[in-house]
Amino acid sequence: MIIRKQWFISSRTDDITLSYQFTKEIGSGTYGKVYQAQDVKTGIVRAVKVVQKVRVQDYQTFKNEIEILSNLDHPNIVNIIETFETDRLCFLVLEYCEGGELFERITAKKYLNEAQAASIMKALFSAISYCHNHGVCHRDLKPENCMYLSPNEGSDIKLIDFGLSKIMTEEQVMHSVNGTPYYIAPEVLQGAYSKKVDCWSLGVIMYIILSGTPPFNGKNNQEILLSVYNGCFTFRPPTFKTVSDLAKDLISKLLVKDPNLRLSAAEAYQHPWIQGLTPLSQISLEVFQSIESFVRSQKLKQATLIYIANRLTVNDIESMRRSFRNMDKDGNGLLSREELALGMKRVGRQIDELTFLNLCSVLDTNKNGYVDYTEFLAACLYNRDFSNQGLLRTAFQYFDADNSGYITRDEIKKALTGGDVSIILPESEVNVIINEVDKNQDGQIDYSEFLEMMTHKL
Repeated sequence: MIIRKQWFISSRTDDITLSYQFTKEIGSGTYGKVYQAQDVKTGIVRAVKVVQKVRVQDYQTFKNEIEILSNLDHPNIVNIIETFETDRLCFLVLEYCEGGELFERITAKKYLNEAQAASIMKALFSAISYCHNHGVCHRDLKPENCMYLSPNEGSDIKLIDFGLSKIMTEEQVMHSVNGTPYYIAPEVLQGAYSKKVDCWSLGVIMYIILSGTPPFNGKNNQEILLSVYNGCFTFRPPTFKTVSDLAKDLISKLLVKDPNLRLSAAEAYQHPWIQGLTPLSQISLEVFQSIESFVRSQKLKQATLIYIANRLTVNDIESMRRSFRNMDKDGNGLLSREELALGMKRVGRQIDELTFLNLCSVLDTNKNGYVDYTEFLAACLYNRDFSNQGLLRTAFQYFDADNSGYITRDEIKKALTGGDVSIILPESEVNVIINEVDKNQDGQIDYSEFLEMMTHKL
């Protein structure tokens, strides 16, 4: 059975105010405003980006790219929860990052130390490496688009605002001039560029984090762009006197005018400055105990846990996020079988090869050959008690599409194919899914049976 995370990101046309209570405006951009809103059923706080369709030049392309971005699944990329649409507006419901912008923290502190900078850059290199591997170029990387998950000093960050992102193949060349002057790559100004523009922007961000000042400056946008076009910078700011040669080496390899000689995000992730200042932390044995229980659990429970994993708050999953990032050795946002085996070895968990291969196969619910971030979270959630009953009720209602109080055979088929008619869920598979949960054998699943499935531990 294939289960894909993006199937559970609903595209709705009903009234959003019935599901979310808007509390305050928290930002604005090219296409509209961003609000803080509370989910009426679960109480979870979200960020809702309201896009005015008339402001988007090609709305269908915008919608297509939002759909593709819904497929992105990385611990340092903001989650899309669901979307709502009216004749005039599109609402993107996103996870809420309460720690504020990286820009605000740099402004308050003037600059960050190397350990803090390395932690941020490691997350960004990993996120952009993942994006590029999935054909996505961000095109507007800047500290304002990097959000802290919490106000805590050691908080991790998430990359937001894919409004200027472009879906492209490795061979494609982009031509439109987009981005913010301080962070724009020189080849953008020449009118032909590739995904490597993101790596230039990351070099600018790293320079600013460590010094509090941009590498390319000017009295106005025209002067800034001329400075960028020339591509010449120095480490003259006083703060660089105490910055290590390794850090300067990484910046110098990112701010290279010729994109063919510039480091990729994946290469930057492996740079000695990044790897040396971001030591791995412990992985909990409980992670693998939960994973092994998940593998043996009912198929509907596995699907429900994937639905829930994409909707939990940062606080709910913090230790799991750390475990995933610690195991993701190459920083590509996916766990290979080798990385999973290494993680198990680190906690002293030993299983035979056949059992391990079965574990990998069941965890890989979308069958792409890896364990994705949400797949990992879902498995780690198996032994978790869900105190938020609203979340379980919401999950049940997702499957119970007609709100009858029962999950029927047809609703199972629709939910577990994402409505994709090219995917066939065999009747025998549907029978197994129903029979595993249907205690009174009436051929459908009511809420009490669903609740028993979700709260029962192996």
